[in-house]
Amino acid sequence: MFQIARLEDPNVKILPENLGKPRLTAITQVIEDLYVDKVVKDLGLVVTLYEIVSIEGGTVYPGEGSAHFHVVFKAVVFRPFVGEVLEGVLKKSDRKGLYVHLGFFDDVFVPEHMLQEPSAFDEEEQLWVWNYQNSRMFMDLDEPVRFRCSSVRFPEQPRNAKALDGNSPQLGRTYEGNFAPMVIVGDVNADGLGLTSWWQQETE
Repeated sequence: MFQIARLEDPNVKILPENLGKPRLTAITQVIEDLYVDKVVKDLGLVVTLYEIVSIEGGTVYPGEGSAHFHVVFKAVVFRPFVGEVLEGVLKKSDRKGLYVHLGFFDDVFVPEHMLQEPSAFDEEEQLWVWNYQNSRMFMDLDEPVRFRCSSVRFPEQPRNAKALDGNSPQLGRTYEGNFAPMVIVGDVNADGLGLTSWWQQETE
């Protein structure tokens, strides 16, 4: 789920008002502002800075006043591996599937073809229902849900709002209509997956 990744930024800029600070302190602050809680394409969500590996340079360009450094650093990155089982909270359902939040990461989508079989969407309740042994098992909102990571995707940024509106959740469109630079596609079609309350009932 979490890994330590090595990153490199050839142009970390320290503004003139921060040049009086210790170099490591000033650079750490800039790196955290630039990267923490941000998605690095094809890598994952940067959770925290782990360490500064090296700092080179310090060039000040004429007429600017800022110092520019080449920095190599390590960061803790969130990116689940395919097949990993995670647990989140079901926040929304529609005919396309389920939208799950992990607390620190919101863009988990379970498409309808990866739900338990057979499942159907209840239009009145606006919820998915698993038809299990003659019982209707509703996937209620705000309930803990366990899923398996099927893939991690890094969609291309749409050129405009119209292009975003035409995208599917797998292509980065959130249910709120915003763009998600990283999407976890989940699968709940297996024993032990889906609402955790279902399986608690099975063992009682």
